[in-house]
Amino acid sequence: MSLLRAGAALVRTRPAALAPRRWMGGKMDIKKNYFVEEWNGKREITEKSFDYTWTNTPVLIATLFLFPAGVYFLCKAELQDSHTTCVERGRKTL
Repeated sequence: MSLLRAGAALVRTRPAALAPRRWMGGKMDIKKNYFVEEWNGKREITEKSFDYTWTNTPVLIATLFLFPAGVYFLCKAELQDSHTTCVERGRKTL
């Protein structure tokens, strides 16, 4: 019985001390923007509220593959078509 009491005393937890108040941005009196806080809350729970169905597949493919590929090829073509560069080849400097 005494071993159980000794083990229970070791396991027993103490109440945590109160954490000091954190001041963000110094000790300025800042009001939070309601809309920004609402957006942050929605952004944090997006992965919990997302449901994958077969109807989402075309949108996911377009978002993850087609749009970035389109931007890449558009930028690549624009850089190849433009003949101005930061370093002009063949020009000798003093």
